[in-house]
Amino acid sequence: MKASWSEVERQVRNGETFEVLNRGRPAAMIVPPRPEPVAVWDDHLATAVTSAGHRAEEAVREDREGRW
Repeated sequence: MKASWSEVERQVRNGETFEVLNRGRPAAMIVPPRPEPVAVWDDHLATAVTSAGHRAEEAVREDREGRW
């Protein structure tokens, strides 16, 4: 496998799965990664839950006061 890794990697990238054997017994599986879902948040502060009657932007600003 070491000598042909680039070919194995190309095939896995194209959706193939490989079972790695050690002395004829399954030792590992090489599988393509699952795509991670990406959260789309246009304005996360505007949609954030308010705390103690403050908008999220105000809460962040108050928390940072004196540190910047």
